[in-house]
Order: sequence, then C-alpha cells, then structure tokens
Amino acid sequence: MIIWINGPFGAGKTTLAERLRDRRSKSLIFDPEEIGFVVKETVPMPASGDYQDLPLWRGLTIAAVREIRRNYSQDIIIPMTLVHRV
Repeated sequence: MIIWINGPFGAGKTTLAERLRDRRSKSLIFDPEEIGFVVKETVPMPASGDYQDLPLWRGLTIAAVREIRRNYSQDIIIPMTLVHRV
C-alpha cells in the first residue's frame, strides 16, 4: 500500500508519517523531496522553478517507489506536498 500524505507546507506531514510508521509494523517512509534535491543540482529547472514540474523528477520518483515496494514488500508512507495535478 502507498500512503501519500498531502497538505500545506509546515502542516505536520512528516510528523504524521513518523507516527503512522511507528504504528504500522511493516511500513517505511520515503521522501521524494530527496530526489528533488538531486534533480535541482543536476539539470536546469523549469520556468516555474519547481522540480515537481520536471518529467525527470516524476519518472525517478515513480521508479523509486516501485523498486522500494518490489524489494521490501512494506507499506510506503510518503509525506510530500503535491501542488499540481498531472
């Protein structure tokens, strides 16, 4: 299962994710923002300045979630704000 916690910046998504992980024995937290940091340092940013608008970030995030799920068979908790619909 993938549990994506969306909400405004500073709302407590990470805190909620950590508490949820502590209550679910077979779960882990994955933060796609870490991929965003790498992407920002590697390729030019789009006009919006948001790495979430880059197909590279989207593809890497999807691939990472798939690999985590395939290799660890645990629920994945993702605390990250998604602003734009794709």
